[in-house]
Formats: sequence, C-alpha cells, structure tokens
Amino acid sequence: MNYTLITGASRGIGEALARRCAEEGHHLILVARSQERLETIANELQQTCNVAVRVVPLDLLQPQATQRLWQICQDNQWRIRILMNNAGFGFWGAHADIALAEQVDVLRLNAMVLVELCHLFVPVLQKEKNARILNIGSISSYQPVPYLSVYAASKAFVLSFTRSLRAELRPSGIGVSCLCPGFTQSDFFEKAGTAPVISSSKFQMTTEAVADAALRALKKNKAVIVPGLVFKFCTYLSRYLPVHLTTYVLSKILKPTAQVTMA
Repeated sequence: MNYTLITGASRGIGEALARRCAEEGHHLILVARSQERLETIANELQQTCNVAVRVVPLDLLQPQATQRLWQICQDNQWRIRILMNNAGFGFWGAHADIALAEQVDVLRLNAMVLVELCHLFVPVLQKEKNARILNIGSISSYQPVPYLSVYAASKAFVLSFTRSLRAELRPSGIGVSCLCPGFTQSDFFEKAGTAPVISSSKFQMTTEAVADAALRALKKNKAVIVPGLVFKFCTYLSRYLPVHLTTYVLSKILKPTAQVTMA
C-alpha cells in the first residue's frame, strides 16, 4: 500500500486536495497542527471513500519537524508515492510594519520546509512507480507583490525550485509539478489580513475547483498548473508587461489605508 502525503491538510486547498485524492482511491497521510480537525476529516474520508487515512498532528515550524515526519513514515513503513507540499501562509502589510519573526516564519514554512521535505522524501519516492511531487506556489510566483512582499518572494522561490528539481529528477521517473492558484475561497485571506480588494474578488475560485485542476494536471505530469482562465491570463501578461509597471499598479491597489502591524 502506498500513500499520498499532504501537508497543511486540515483546511483550504490542502483539505480539498485530500478529499479529491480520496475520491480517486488514494490512501492518505494528512499533516497539520490541528489533530481534532485532521481526525474529523480522516474519519469522514475512511467511511465515504473506503481508503486508509493516517493523521500526523505536527507543527512544521517547530525544530526538526520535517525530520520527525519522515521518521514517523519510516517507523510505520508508510510508502509514499505522492508528496504534496501545501502548508504555507502569508501576511499583508508593509514590510517595516510586520514583525520580523512573522516574516521569517513565512519564509521558513513556504520555502525551507518544502525544500527539507523534498530532500527527505526523494529517496523514498525513487522506489515507487509514477511518483509525484506537487509543490504549492501562487500566481504571485510570477510577480513581485508589494505589501505581500515576503509571501510573493517565497512563492517565486517555490516555482523556481520546482522547475529545477523537475529537470533533476526526470531521469528517475519522478514528476515534479508546481500548482500556482490565484485568489481562492479559503481562510488564507482572513489569516493574512489581506486587502479587501483581494478577499472580495469575484474571480475567486473554490478550493474544490483548484484541487480538481491540480489532480487532472498531475496525472499528465504537467510542470506548472495555473487553474482558471483569468489567472492563466494574468501569468501570461506578467511575461510581457514591464515588471516596474505591474509592481507599481499592485502597490496602489494593495497599499493599506492605515498602518498594519503584525506582532
């Protein structure tokens, strides 16, 4: 029996990915901080989809958390065929107004934890046929975003890293993809304190639609997955419009009307 391991699986896109994978018969390992929430999802999916679901309540920002996750999988002899690095978060506000520790945590979870998990699990994935890695980026992977500066920079790292890793692992048969969703109906915006112009956007996609697009593209081993025509168009424009222009426009749209402090 092999498993799909999903981080940040208790809510949002991570939960939607778990539900979509279970519908397709994937046995799951779900990782997030909330044990209660994970167990609720696991019980439901085991009953409705007849799949095995293991839960690992773990704060991936804690020291050695990625090593502990890997060790848990090894100790239980859980064979991982698909790794989905979904855990991540961000903050909206001016760089100088957001606590440094918060910004370092964004970089740590969005980028470094993802790198650590890829490094730990690649040797495991190499033992499986049609193994896959899905890293979660963002449409902000393509564009500097003032007032979401660290988040956008971390997601740009994810896209670049994923493309490089994909080329490196191609000979081993491991497919590596980057999911770059646009505005999505989840609690990300509430947690980030994001600008109303984003959180109320009529172009928001459901987490279910994002997860469905991700699974379809993952089967085809696509390198980059951008769900939704509007967001595909945005990434297309980012290749041709001057970056100083798009950055300036975004700075006007996203600038807080009052000082935002995240401490």
